[in-house]
Amino acid sequence: MPSHYIPHEKAKAEFAKLPPEIREEFLYAIRGLLFQPFRPGPGYWVKELTDHPGLWRLRLTTFRRVRLYYSVDGAALKIYGFGPREGFYARLRQTDRLRR
Repeated sequence: MPSHYIPHEKAKAEFAKLPPEIREEFLYAIRGLLFQPFRPGPGYWVKELTDHPGLWRLRLTTFRRVRLYYSVDGAALKIYGFGPREGFYARLRQTDRLRR
């Protein structure tokens, strides 16, 4: 079970660009992931990506088009990015964020 989270540098910038209400929902979900990183919680769903084993997607229930991508590495929840679903996988690959 992770005890803390580590956002990628580009994820920090993406998070800052989100509207305040979406940032608040993500912070609530991240706190939930620290307790149960592979299970959905109130206000969000999680799913492992088939093309990237070990990489998980979090989708908010109130803002369904915005995603958070993460993995768990020991005691760390690594956050790779935030953003709309459209073209997000390609942006992750282009910026080499998926290298661990």
